Amino acid sequence: MDEEMKKKLQAVIELCEAGDPEMCAFLGKEFYFGMNVEQDLDRALRYLTVAAKDGDAMSQFLTGFMYWSGRGTEPDLDKALDWFLLAAGQGIPEAMYNVANILMVKDPEKNREEAVKWMRRSANAGYDAACDALSDFED
Repeated sequence: MDEEMKKKLQAVIELCEAGDPEMCAFLGKEFYFGMNVEQDLDRALRYLTVAAKDGDAMSQFLTGFMYWSGRGTEPDLDKALDWFLLAAGQGIPEAMYNVANILMVKDPEKNREEAVKWMRRSANAGYDAACDALSDFED
């Protein structure tokens, strides 16, 4: 990375550390995917959480995914579900799909109707995996 890019990155980090949610959304994704910076899942989770709390849908989705998968943190289905519900409410089809799956993992008998609703919403939004899984959910 050249000096000019290092200066720009440092400026963005300073803005994020000061709590700027837009910069946190940007940097959280950079650290999550290891783009332009070395991957750092601890920082990714910290930054994404700031942006997610501010309402950034993709940050909510990625934060949920980190808690669901245990990537960069301990797995926590309740936290994952909370973040996925926020992202799903903002129209993220994969978040809708994940909500349905978590509901079925938690209590299939109790949550089947709600899970089917989310799976349908995901399928209707064009998420192929939801289209494929919908028949299993409706059986």
